[in-house]
Amino acid sequence: MRFITIFRQDPNSTAPPPSEAEIAKHREEMGRHVGEAIAAGTMVTTGGIGFRETTGGRIHNKGGKLDVETPPKGDGGWMAAGGFAIVNAETREALIEDLKKQILGMGEGSVEFVHYNQFYPTAEATFSPPTSTAMPGGVVPYLSFDGASDVVDFYKKAFGAKEIARMYGQDGKRIMHCQLEINGGALMLSDNFPEYGLPPVKRSHSYTMQLVIANGDEWWDRAIKAGCKEKMPFAIAPWGDKYGQMTDPFGVTWAISSPVKK
Repeated sequence: MRFITIFRQDPNSTAPPPSEAEIAKHREEMGRHVGEAIAAGTMVTTGGIGFRETTGGRIHNKGGKLDVETPPKGDGGWMAAGGFAIVNAETREALIEDLKKQILGMGEGSVEFVHYNQFYPTAEATFSPPTSTAMPGGVVPYLSFDGASDVVDFYKKAFGAKEIARMYGQDGKRIMHCQLEINGGALMLSDNFPEYGLPPVKRSHSYTMQLVIANGDEWWDRAIKAGCKEKMPFAIAPWGDKYGQMTDPFGVTWAISSPVKK
């Protein structure tokens, strides 16, 4: 069975705002849950719902006469800041048990759900996601930016990044979570959210994103052509590999290492 679930934050909640550490932990747990659910085929898609006062609307049709309300009048019901998901569940009872666990980590609010029949594309055609949506193992870099959508577009152009998943924040513009695959490895990123204690920070030069690839010249030329700036020439290094460093337009240092065939 396929369901739509909608979570709405309680606008009258008196609970104290979460700390920066709590927000970071929530984002990590949510990203892990979404990745596992998509990989298992129990989640089809998910995302944020914006504030009805700024993004919502209602259209009435009565006798062929149309009336548009922006924003819609009256209580918002589910049309308020929160999030939605389209999920698969064996039964309504099984979904309830899963949502009872999830809502404890979402803060004060409510989650509503209803079964629906999908006409096109068929539900079966979208039940099993690509295997690459599984949460990656090992150490995964997680970067934050102002304008993360631009970063994603650039990384696709410069490094051949493949977008695995994307979720937007409540404003429907900033990225709350995005997973990319570059050279078989995972990179996660998001926008900065100052209102939740996650303001922009000065980019550190103490780390380097390193790509180890056979055809290094091709990758180097593509990235430089896309807009990266050379920091260390791509040349034979003392240890025998061809190696170089560059800086992308967002202040991140990248290194390309390419073994030299003997």
